[in-house]
Amino acid sequence: MKLTIYSHKDLNFVELNLTGTDEDYNKLDAESKYIDSVVFNLFTRCFEKSNTLYEYYDATKYNTRYIIPLRNQLLTHLVTIQKIKTLSAFQSFLDEKVFGKDFLLSLVKTDKTWLDHWTIYHEKLVKINQELLDLVDFCIDEDLNLWVIGY
Repeated sequence: MKLTIYSHKDLNFVELNLTGTDEDYNKLDAESKYIDSVVFNLFTRCFEKSNTLYEYYDATKYNTRYIIPLRNQLLTHLVTIQKIKTLSAFQSFLDEKVFGKDFLLSLVKTDKTWLDHWTIYHEKLVKINQELLDLVDFCIDEDLNLWVIGY
């Protein structure tokens, strides 16, 4: 919670929006899903590799041309995360991510004893990856566009 007035530059989340057409989407729709940027950044490469037009601060559309490559990238990412069995492997995984250090700093601020139960955070990342895959699968099944917008 922020007890201050702040600008749009202080917003820090990503909207995953399914409500749009080929041309536009319903910004901040009740049906959208949201993820903190510090967490989303661990998955950014999946979005970048599957759509070269991906831009964090602009709406990026994943239509039929990009949604299957996104699914494949997220599936590969999930397999990578699931293979992690040790704390050192978990830390290496985060160190390899461009914004992995930001995630670790946020984790330390949230839970100073995270090293004692790192597996909880590992499991949460696995779950988030699976939820992203489920969202993509839903878009495929329902022939929907997925709009990704960072704030």
